[in-house]
Amino acid sequence: MDLVFCTEGRFVRRSDNSVYSLDGSLTNNLWSRYLNVFDRIYVMARVLPDDCVEVRDTYLASSERVSFIDLPYYIGPSQYMKVRFNLIGVISKHIEPGRVYICRVPGQIGNLVIGKLQKKKIPYGVEVVGDPWDVFAQGALNHSFRFFFRYYSYYYLREAVKKSAAALYVTENTLQRRYPVLSGVFQVSASDVQINVDRLPPIAKEFRQRDIYHLVSVGSLEQMYKAPDVVLYAIRKLKDRGIKCHLTWLGDGVYKALMAELADNLDIKDQVCFMGNVPSNEVIRQLSKSDIFLLVSRTEGLPRALIEAMAMGLPCIGTQVGGIPELLDKQMLVPVDDPLALANKIELLLNHIDMTNKQANRNYEFAKSYYDSVLQQRRESFYQYLISIVK
Repeated sequence: MDLVFCTEGRFVRRSDNSVYSLDGSLTNNLWSRYLNVFDRIYVMARVLPDDCVEVRDTYLASSERVSFIDLPYYIGPSQYMKVRFNLIGVISKHIEPGRVYICRVPGQIGNLVIGKLQKKKIPYGVEVVGDPWDVFAQGALNHSFRFFFRYYSYYYLREAVKKSAAALYVTENTLQRRYPVLSGVFQVSASDVQINVDRLPPIAKEFRQRDIYHLVSVGSLEQMYKAPDVVLYAIRKLKDRGIKCHLTWLGDGVYKALMAELADNLDIKDQVCFMGNVPSNEVIRQLSKSDIFLLVSRTEGLPRALIEAMAMGLPCIGTQVGGIPELLDKQMLVPVDDPLALANKIELLLNHIDMTNKQANRNYEFAKSYYDSVLQQRRESFYQYLISIVK
């Protein structure tokens, strides 16, 4: 059985027809979980034909069993409106019965595909990986149409999930409560995290007091969803208290330069390193040398970066949004947009070694429930159910 996988992910096609993920999140490493069940995958996504865009070899997303249905490339609402007619045309041309359709939502491409599937009465499954209600919340996104986008995206996601034949959620209950399936419809929870067990330490990290403490955070800087500004203000507050911390931020985007400027203005430039996008082995290296992992997001689904940090045995601090409270001890949660609360929580961990080591051990053990050997069984039950209703 063939799978058509519809996603908001963006890709680039080389002149030799090889296709690469632009951010490294949707690659052949990910497709392997689907190819355990499906004969072939057709990825329906935005694809930019370009030989000059720099990508890593590990971002390769095409293979003999994975090909792409190239949708017109766009970024943002204004470009979307310019290519919308062509988008609908390409999508309509490739919607046909006899295949399994999985739409990763929320997203405008998913909305368009689902609309066509419903019109042709073709069943589909959804992978619910985020919450637009939080994505477009005040403070998470600066846009004049933010209010409209919030309600529009919320409504379409509720309808898409409600009318689906089956749903896979990345959270255990958070997204399920806001975007429920109809009674009796197949549903399962399984994070899309991929943990390489071979690279994990044998035990949780043991915290020790030191002169300079190393903090680490992972997240895109294309938007301000991950609240890097909040982390910088917290570090400034800690500096005022005589506590020396160094932050390493992994992730790139248009706000990187602005955040570097903010660090300079706060006089903590020498305490912050924005490394940009790095390969997975470098992420592991940075996690292993850090003392505390921070994820103070303004919006989240179920954050993979947080689970990876927990699996490395790190003590972690997060905000009370999305699926983060499903992962962390409630003592390690702070309010959104509150640098003072974050600074206080960091200081608490730095001053209480027993508590910090307890949290590290707790996270290390908790993350075992997100090992691929556990999650893959849930994912495959979702795939097999969709195959059964197509047959």
